[in-house]
Amino acid sequence: MADAFIGRQAGKKDGLSTTQCLCMFGVSRSGYYSWIERQKDTKGSRVAKQESRNELKEKFRQIVRKLGFVPGKRTFQTYMWRDFNISISVKRCRTLMKEMNLAANKPKKDAYKHQATHDHECASPENRVNQNFYIGPRKVILTDITYLYYGFARTPIYLCAFRDAYTKEILGHDIDTRMTVELVKNAYNAMMEKHGKELHDAQCVIHSDQGSQYLSTTFQTLLTDDGFVQSVSGRGNSQDNAPMESFFGRMKCEMLDLIALCPDAETAKRMVTGYIGAYNDEHYQYALAGLTPSEYYTYITTGIYPMDNYYGIKATELMPIGTLVTARLNAAAEKSSKARAANARKREVAQKIIKNPTMVVARDQRILQREISKWTRSKKTAMLQVTHLKEVLEKAKRAQSYLLSASANLIAELSCGQSWIRYPELAYIYDMRELF
Repeated sequence: MADAFIGRQAGKKDGLSTTQCLCMFGVSRSGYYSWIERQKDTKGSRVAKQESRNELKEKFRQIVRKLGFVPGKRTFQTYMWRDFNISISVKRCRTLMKEMNLAANKPKKDAYKHQATHDHECASPENRVNQNFYIGPRKVILTDITYLYYGFARTPIYLCAFRDAYTKEILGHDIDTRMTVELVKNAYNAMMEKHGKELHDAQCVIHSDQGSQYLSTTFQTLLTDDGFVQSVSGRGNSQDNAPMESFFGRMKCEMLDLIALCPDAETAKRMVTGYIGAYNDEHYQYALAGLTPSEYYTYITTGIYPMDNYYGIKATELMPIGTLVTARLNAAAEKSSKARAANARKREVAQKIIKNPTMVVARDQRILQREISKWTRSKKTAMLQVTHLKEVLEKAKRAQSYLLSASANLIAELSCGQSWIRYPELAYIYDMRELF
């Protein structure tokens, strides 16, 4: 009706404008022109775009079902690329989330949490990390303890975890209903069982806060026996262990409400263990080049980006990295064995030569001949260089004589280096450039 009225007014000489007509009918300009575009959409492009958006929204729902929580826009972007091979901008992810009324899980303030303080001086090791977390893989290992509540009575369980600051991978963890030094010890042993060789090769630093478990003789003895260096945050300074605090904060943000539904401690422990396994092997991270923490460690140490397809060759057709490393180590060991055998044969021949004076003299003559040839070649080269240097020195002496007899105006002019090129008497500078 409004469109027909606007058309009639447009045909009149003193008719109303389109804006006036829309105001009369209470229709917005954007809504009216959008309706016009839909009427002109004979090829169905708008319908196709809407179908495409609906497909993207369905994939967003699949990502949420897979993770069990609503991630942020950058995480959505990474999962769309890794799981569905779809390239999408962060801005479009934000728009789709807004259309779907999806809000990323955010940390909640814990009313039961407060700052623990003490008045005595705590004798602890120094802070060797000083917030330089990103030195390299397996170089800085962070550890901390946090609590999680389960059940209707909000019963706590305690999680101790060791995390690689560079790759963000959880290397070992343990969960218990009591926060004792045994909790830290079990988590440490779990880390050493899986990654002990990597940590010894990297000569890592173990960094923690000033918790009594980490300052205990038991834990310090573990580190000393394994040859690790201990580093401790400043008192009350959570920034010194920020990546570890960040992981705990993100984990609670994503699963605290789920843990509250667990009826007992064992169920809560299994849920936390499952989350850590998924975090290491399934959760793609924007800051890790779109990889999981375990994939990122492989990428950093081998230089090969984990993909499903390499130039038409499926990843399943390629050798595992471990097989390649083992093969190279075996080849290096075989090469070293052959070299030792060759050296043994040389020593055996040398022993025979020592027993025969004629062979000793012949060997010494060959050695001397090689040295004479080498130094003769060096002597020829040196003589040519010395001759050239003497020629340039003579030119420099002539240039000095020229300057001693030069006028004050000429000396002032030559204070600018670019003026030297106009005087042939000073041309030795080109030889100096070639020599030095």
